[in-house]
Amino acid sequence: MSITTHWAPTPQDFLYTLVPGDVHVWRVPLNHTPAQAARYRPYLSTDELARAQRCRSPHPQDQFVITRGILRLLLSRYRNVPPTELQFEVSPQGKPRIISTASLPIQFNVSHTHGMALIAVTLKHAVGIDVERLDREVQDLDIAKRYFSARESTYLASLIPPERTHQFFSYWTCKEAYLKMQGRGISDGLAQCEFSFDPDQCQVKGSLLDQPGQEKDCSLYRITAGSLHIGALAVSCASAQISYWDWEETYPL
Repeated sequence: MSITTHWAPTPQDFLYTLVPGDVHVWRVPLNHTPAQAARYRPYLSTDELARAQRCRSPHPQDQFVITRGILRLLLSRYRNVPPTELQFEVSPQGKPRIISTASLPIQFNVSHTHGMALIAVTLKHAVGIDVERLDREVQDLDIAKRYFSARESTYLASLIPPERTHQFFSYWTCKEAYLKMQGRGISDGLAQCEFSFDPDQCQVKGSLLDQPGQEKDCSLYRITAGSLHIGALAVSCASAQISYWDWEETYPL
């Protein structure tokens, strides 16, 4: 019931390759080592470093530093500015965005879990992305019963592990990506977006129970991020051209 996502090596130059209707999705390996964190720490702002320090253990601290450092490097390539010059603000719903008066309307979104981060970059269109680890222990039926639609919950209850686990995370990542695209938190509508999957198609069909008809202005895709990782991408346009690229640690800084 899984789909295949084809990941390409980091291109030599992607500065001018992004046009409206395109989505660039980057897969970032996270080994959470102090050495990897030290590589990207110089690119973070004072506020970001302070946020990292508030993490209670080294693992989430390194995860944040690495992900934010690579995000800054990627966006600096698209904007053609030094990574330390980028400034971010956070929406009332917690979604980060670039503070800029430039004419290049870059939109982005980030998700990370143990071992991996996904970063999505677009022009003009809002975007949301999510990634989860498939071996994460969750009470899938309890969560589905409380937070998913009745149809989704009933369907999951009819499955047996590990198929149920895989389908649960398919629903979860699609919901997260869609709500992040909208700039909404998961408490605002996990049960209000309902999805169905074709086993052989990455594109997802959905219906928005709280906003009937709005789904036609959104494209949603499942992502196979690795043997242990699953993800989803949502973008606020009827169709999108998606490129999937691997971030390489050897990419020149």
